Amino acid sequence: MSNFKLKATYAPVKAYYDTLERFGRGKFDNEGNVRRAFESLLEKCARSFEWMVVPEYQIQRTGKNPLRVDAAVLDALNIPLCCRGRGTVSR
Repeated sequence: MSNFKLKATYAPVKAYYDTLERFGRGKFDNEGNVRRAFESLLEKCARSFEWMVVPEYQIQRTGKNPLRVDAAVLDALNIPLCCRGRGTVSR
């Protein structure tokens, strides 16, 4: 598996923070807008590894209802590498 290191100086990260700042100035910093901005950041970062971002990803659980997260990053075999939901990013 490739090692991915994200730095604050990376252009997509800068664009993400610029977008959040603009949303905040215009009072548009609601959950839906922030989520979309984060998905965009994930998509730009995942593209270089040929990973795929799936919004509203469902995690199947035995004996329980599926868990739906805001987004998941999948590798070429569709294996989830990380998920984002309710303000967290996990692996």
